[in-house]
Amino acid sequence: MTSYSVLPSGPRYTVLATWRGESADISTKVTTLNGEEVAYLLAPALTQLSENAWDAAAWLDTAPAMETAISQVIEQLRSPAESVTPIELTADTGSRHGDQWSFIDTQDLLATELPKIMNSMTRPQRLTIADELAFDAAARAEALQLLPTGFDPEDVTSRIWQMCEVTRSERNGQTGPLPEGAAGWLVRSWGPYLVSPAMRWGARERLVRIEQLVAACLAYGGEGGAEDDPLQAHLVVPRQPGDPTGEVYYVSVHEGRSNSWDTDPFGPMTITRKNVEQGAQILGKLDATDDDGFAEVLGEWTRLVPFRQ
Repeated sequence: MTSYSVLPSGPRYTVLATWRGESADISTKVTTLNGEEVAYLLAPALTQLSENAWDAAAWLDTAPAMETAISQVIEQLRSPAESVTPIELTADTGSRHGDQWSFIDTQDLLATELPKIMNSMTRPQRLTIADELAFDAAARAEALQLLPTGFDPEDVTSRIWQMCEVTRSERNGQTGPLPEGAAGWLVRSWGPYLVSPAMRWGARERLVRIEQLVAACLAYGGEGGAEDDPLQAHLVVPRQPGDPTGEVYYVSVHEGRSNSWDTDPFGPMTITRKNVEQGAQILGKLDATDDDGFAEVLGEWTRLVPFRQ
């Protein structure tokens, strides 16, 4: 989640991009403007767009639609057209996260404020903004390819080092339920010292699975909720659709224990069934990404809502 700041220098104002590297924050010049007002409008708008996009890339199924809209902004900024027109951002059919803040906020930004700011800039300045937006988007795309492999970036200045964190300016992810507050749940469950983005991604997969199972259970007609300490999905699954009674399951990250900062973020998730007659029974331990395994242990209803890798 890249943040943008303004560095005044005499009558001119330089906009800087800053992001977290492996061991230090990295900054680079984006553009220089003559107008104070434009600079102080542009920097927070770019911050807003980047932080929303990085948050969505980790947690929201609306991220592809947001990236498409950002690519349309880049295309307009690079075109010879005199004006930048509003971009209509809509969630793809079947998306569940169109009501999340990072998505809604980006909708409003692309439709109103951002085009107005861009239209007050010269063509060379627009081209520098287009390049910056493209760099930021490319880093997100690279993160989605690299982190599921379990490896961190080799480049100590890569923007990938900031993936799955609470955003630095807008504080996206700090509070709220899943998925809105997922980055905050990650910190509470594994502690603030997961400096490896690959390890945070492993933790992220477990949070995404919990949110997905709850949504699938509700879609099946059951009841469910995500609990943050211990971190688990609490599911009441009908024995068949429409059945008012059901089986009670817990899908936990910490094997029923309270959250522990030394828990392996790549560790298996434990599925436990509880009832009065038999008490608690562990049915299996699965990797968070094992769609077939969850369907086999819990039922095909787990596929009603897709798990986002």
